[in-house]
Amino acid sequence: MPHVMLFAFDLERGLPAQQGLSAAEWIRGVGITAALVAILTLLLVELLYRHRLRRETYNWLLLLGLLVLPAIALMSTATTVFEETKTVGSCASCHVMDPFVNDMKNPTSASLAARHYRNKWIADHQCYSCHTTYGAHGTLAAKRDGFRHWLLYVTETWTEPIQYSGTYPNSNCLACHANTRKFAAVRSHGVLAPDLASDRVSCVTCHGPPHPVPSERQSPRANR
Repeated sequence: MPHVMLFAFDLERGLPAQQGLSAAEWIRGVGITAALVAILTLLLVELLYRHRLRRETYNWLLLLGLLVLPAIALMSTATTVFEETKTVGSCASCHVMDPFVNDMKNPTSASLAARHYRNKWIADHQCYSCHTTYGAHGTLAAKRDGFRHWLLYVTETWTEPIQYSGTYPNSNCLACHANTRKFAAVRSHGVLAPDLASDRVSCVTCHGPPHPVPSERQSPRANR
Protein backbone atom coordinates (compact mmCIF):
# COMPACT_ATOMS: atom_id res chain seq x y z
CA MET A 1 0.00 0.00 0.00
CA PRO A 2 1.49 3.33 -1.00
CA HIS A 3 1.89 5.43 2.14
CA VAL A 4 4.03 8.42 2.95
CA MET A 5 3.67 7.25 6.54
CA LEU A 6 6.61 5.11 7.64
CA PHE A 7 5.97 2.06 9.78
CA ALA A 8 8.30 0.03 11.91
CA PHE A 9 6.01 -2.91 12.54
CA ASP A 10 6.60 -6.44 13.77
CA LEU A 11 3.62 -8.60 12.71
CA GLU A 12 4.43 -11.33 15.22
CA ARG A 13 4.74 -9.00 18.21
CA GLY A 14 2.17 -6.46 17.09
CA LEU A 15 4.19 -3.35 17.89
CA PRO A 16 3.42 -0.46 15.55
CA ALA A 17 5.69 2.57 15.43
CA GLN A 18 4.34 5.43 13.37
CA GLN A 19 6.47 8.25 12.05
CA GLY A 20 5.68 11.24 9.86
CA LEU A 21 2.50 12.14 8.00
CA SER A 22 0.05 9.73 6.47
CA ALA A 23 -0.50 9.80 2.72
CA ALA A 24 -3.95 11.35 3.18
CA GLU A 25 -2.60 14.12 5.41
CA TRP A 26 0.27 14.89 3.03
CA ILE A 27 -1.98 14.95 -0.05
CA ARG A 28 -4.56 17.09 1.76
CA GLY A 29 -1.82 19.56 2.65
CA VAL A 30 -0.71 19.75 -0.98
CA GLY A 31 -4.26 20.49 -2.11
CA ILE A 32 -4.82 23.20 0.50
CA THR A 33 -1.48 24.79 -0.33
CA ALA A 34 -2.24 24.75 -4.07
CA ALA A 35 -5.63 26.39 -3.49
CA LEU A 36 -4.18 29.11 -1.26
CA VAL A 37 -1.33 29.84 -3.66
CA ALA A 38 -3.81 30.04 -6.56
CA ILE A 39 -5.96 32.57 -4.70
CA LEU A 40 -2.93 34.62 -3.64
CA THR A 41 -1.50 34.57 -7.17
CA LEU A 42 -4.75 35.81 -8.71
CA LEU A 43 -5.16 38.55 -6.10
CA LEU A 44 -1.61 39.82 -6.58
CA VAL A 45 -1.77 39.64 -10.37
CA GLU A 46 -5.16 41.35 -10.71
CA LEU A 47 -5.03 43.88 -7.89
CA LEU A 48 -1.38 44.84 -7.49
CA TYR A 49 0.81 43.86 -10.43
CA ARG A 50 -1.53 43.75 -13.42
CA HIS A 51 -0.11 46.90 -15.00
CA ARG A 52 3.48 46.17 -13.99
CA LEU A 53 3.83 42.77 -15.60
CA ARG A 54 4.73 41.94 -19.15
CA ARG A 55 1.77 40.57 -21.09
CA GLU A 56 3.40 37.16 -21.46
CA THR A 57 4.17 36.91 -17.73
CA TYR A 58 0.63 38.05 -16.90
CA ASN A 59 -0.87 35.31 -19.09
CA TRP A 60 1.34 32.62 -17.58
CA LEU A 61 0.41 33.66 -14.04
CA LEU A 62 -3.27 33.60 -14.93
CA LEU A 63 -2.83 30.11 -16.38
CA LEU A 64 -1.14 29.05 -13.16
CA GLY A 65 -3.81 30.55 -10.91
CA LEU A 66 -6.87 29.62 -12.92
CA LEU A 67 -5.91 26.17 -14.29
CA VAL A 68 -2.73 24.52 -13.02
CA LEU A 69 -3.05 25.10 -9.27
CA PRO A 70 -6.84 24.45 -9.17
CA ALA A 71 -6.24 21.20 -11.07
CA ILE A 72 -3.69 20.16 -8.42
CA ALA A 73 -6.18 21.05 -5.66
CA LEU A 74 -8.92 19.04 -7.41
CA MET A 75 -6.69 15.98 -7.82
CA SER A 76 -5.64 16.31 -4.19
CA THR A 77 -9.28 16.37 -3.07
CA ALA A 78 -10.13 13.26 -5.10
CA THR A 79 -7.04 11.43 -3.85
CA THR A 80 -7.78 12.43 -0.25
CA VAL A 81 -11.28 10.96 -0.57
CA PHE A 82 -9.81 7.69 -1.87
CA GLU A 83 -7.27 7.63 0.98
CA GLU A 84 -9.98 8.31 3.56
CA THR A 85 -11.99 5.32 2.30
CA LYS A 86 -9.17 3.14 3.60
CA THR A 87 -9.91 4.10 7.21
CA VAL A 88 -12.04 2.13 9.65
CA GLY A 89 -14.08 5.29 10.22
CA SER A 90 -15.06 5.31 6.56
CA CYS A 91 -16.32 1.73 6.77
CA ALA A 92 -18.10 2.45 10.06
CA SER A 93 -19.92 5.42 8.51
CA CYS A 94 -22.14 2.96 6.64
CA HIS A 95 -24.60 1.51 9.18
CA VAL A 96 -24.83 -1.72 7.17
CA MET A 97 -21.29 -2.42 8.35
CA ASP A 98 -22.09 -1.84 12.05
CA PRO A 99 -22.19 -5.56 12.97
CA PHE A 100 -18.77 -6.10 11.37
CA VAL A 101 -17.05 -3.02 12.81
CA ASN A 102 -18.58 -3.60 16.26
CA ASP A 103 -17.41 -7.21 16.22
CA MET A 104 -13.90 -6.19 15.19
CA LYS A 105 -13.69 -3.85 18.20
CA ASN A 106 -15.28 -6.37 20.57
CA PRO A 107 -12.57 -7.45 23.07
CA THR A 108 -14.22 -10.84 23.63
CA SER A 109 -14.91 -11.79 20.01
CA ALA A 110 -13.06 -14.78 18.57
CA SER A 111 -13.41 -13.72 14.91
CA LEU A 112 -10.26 -13.21 12.86
CA ALA A 113 -11.00 -9.51 12.45
CA ALA A 114 -11.36 -9.02 16.22
CA ARG A 115 -8.20 -10.98 17.01
CA HIS A 116 -6.17 -8.98 14.50
CA TYR A 117 -7.55 -5.71 15.87
CA ARG A 118 -7.17 -6.69 19.55
CA ASN A 119 -3.58 -7.92 19.16
CA LYS A 120 -2.57 -4.96 16.94
CA TRP A 121 -1.45 -7.31 14.18
CA ILE A 122 -2.41 -4.56 11.73
CA ALA A 123 -1.03 -1.13 12.52
CA ASP A 124 -3.52 0.98 10.59
CA HIS A 125 -6.43 0.78 8.14
CA GLN A 126 -7.54 -2.51 9.68
CA CYS A 127 -10.46 -3.02 7.29
CA TYR A 128 -8.66 -1.96 4.13
CA SER A 129 -5.56 -4.04 4.87
CA CYS A 130 -7.61 -7.22 4.57
CA HIS A 131 -10.00 -5.97 1.87
CA THR A 132 -7.45 -4.23 -0.33
CA THR A 133 -8.87 -5.79 -3.51
CA TYR A 134 -12.31 -4.31 -2.83
CA GLY A 135 -13.91 -1.11 -4.04
CA ALA A 136 -12.15 1.93 -5.47
CA HIS A 137 -8.67 0.58 -4.73
CA GLY A 138 -9.15 -2.89 -6.15
CA THR A 139 -9.62 -4.72 -9.40
CA LEU A 140 -12.12 -3.82 -12.12
CA ALA A 141 -14.40 -6.60 -10.90
CA ALA A 142 -14.16 -5.23 -7.36
CA LYS A 143 -15.05 -1.73 -8.58
CA ARG A 144 -18.08 -3.19 -10.33
CA ASP A 145 -19.18 -4.99 -7.18
CA GLY A 146 -18.47 -1.91 -5.08
CA PHE A 147 -20.73 0.21 -7.28
CA ARG A 148 -23.46 -2.44 -7.10
CA HIS A 149 -23.20 -2.52 -3.29
CA TRP A 150 -23.32 1.28 -3.13
CA LEU A 151 -26.42 1.30 -5.34
CA LEU A 152 -28.15 -1.28 -3.13
CA TYR A 153 -27.26 0.78 -0.08
CA VAL A 154 -28.51 4.17 -1.28
CA THR A 155 -31.75 2.61 -2.58
CA GLU A 156 -32.11 0.49 0.59
CA THR A 157 -32.77 -2.62 -1.47
CA TRP A 158 -30.12 -4.92 -0.02
CA THR A 159 -31.16 -8.23 1.54
CA GLU A 160 -30.26 -9.44 4.99
CA PRO A 161 -28.39 -11.22 6.29
CA ILE A 162 -25.61 -9.94 4.06
CA GLN A 163 -23.86 -12.82 2.32
CA TYR A 164 -20.35 -12.75 0.87
CA SER A 165 -20.36 -13.70 -2.81
CA GLY A 166 -17.32 -15.45 -4.23
CA THR A 167 -14.20 -16.52 -2.37
CA TYR A 168 -11.77 -14.50 -0.31
CA PRO A 169 -8.27 -14.50 -1.86
CA ASN A 170 -5.60 -16.06 0.34
CA SER A 171 -3.10 -13.60 -1.14
CA ASN A 172 -4.51 -10.93 1.17
CA CYS A 173 -3.58 -13.10 4.17
CA LEU A 174 -0.27 -14.34 2.78
CA ALA A 175 0.90 -10.82 1.96
CA CYS A 176 1.46 -10.28 5.70
CA HIS A 177 1.79 -13.77 7.16
CA ALA A 178 3.75 -15.78 4.59
CA ASN A 179 7.17 -14.43 5.60
CA THR A 180 6.79 -14.61 9.38
CA ARG A 181 8.53 -17.14 11.60
CA LYS A 182 5.28 -18.32 13.20
CA PHE A 183 3.73 -19.03 9.82
CA ALA A 184 6.80 -20.95 8.61
CA ALA A 185 6.91 -22.97 11.85
CA VAL A 186 3.52 -24.56 11.14
CA ARG A 187 4.23 -27.70 9.12
CA SER A 188 0.81 -27.77 7.42
CA HIS A 189 1.46 -24.32 5.93
CA GLY A 190 4.43 -25.70 4.03
CA VAL A 191 2.56 -28.82 2.94
CA LEU A 192 -0.43 -26.78 1.73
CA ALA A 193 1.62 -23.95 0.21
CA PRO A 194 0.63 -24.69 -3.44
CA ASP A 195 -3.05 -25.04 -2.48
CA LEU A 196 -3.00 -21.85 -0.43
CA ALA A 197 -1.33 -19.93 -3.24
CA SER A 198 -3.94 -21.11 -5.75
CA ASP A 199 -6.92 -20.67 -3.35
CA ARG A 200 -7.77 -24.37 -3.56
CA VAL A 201 -7.68 -24.34 0.26
CA SER A 202 -8.93 -21.27 2.10
CA CYS A 203 -7.12 -19.85 5.13
CA VAL A 204 -10.44 -19.45 6.96
CA THR A 205 -11.07 -23.20 6.66
CA CYS A 206 -8.60 -23.72 9.50
CA HIS A 207 -8.57 -20.31 11.18
CA GLY A 208 -12.29 -19.71 11.49
CA PRO A 209 -14.65 -17.02 10.17
CA PRO A 210 -13.20 -13.52 9.71
CA HIS A 211 -16.50 -11.92 10.81
CA PRO A 212 -19.57 -13.08 12.75
CA VAL A 213 -21.72 -15.48 10.79
CA PRO A 214 -25.25 -14.30 9.79
CA SER A 215 -26.92 -15.95 12.80
CA GLU A 216 -24.66 -13.95 15.16
CA ARG A 217 -25.43 -10.55 13.66
CA GLN A 218 -28.15 -8.12 14.57
CA SER A 219 -29.80 -6.47 11.59
CA PRO A 220 -28.82 -2.78 11.33
CA ARG A 221 -32.38 -2.05 10.21
CA ALA A 222 -33.65 -3.25 13.59
CA ASN A 223 -31.87 -0.32 15.28
CA ARG A 224 -33.24 2.37 12.98
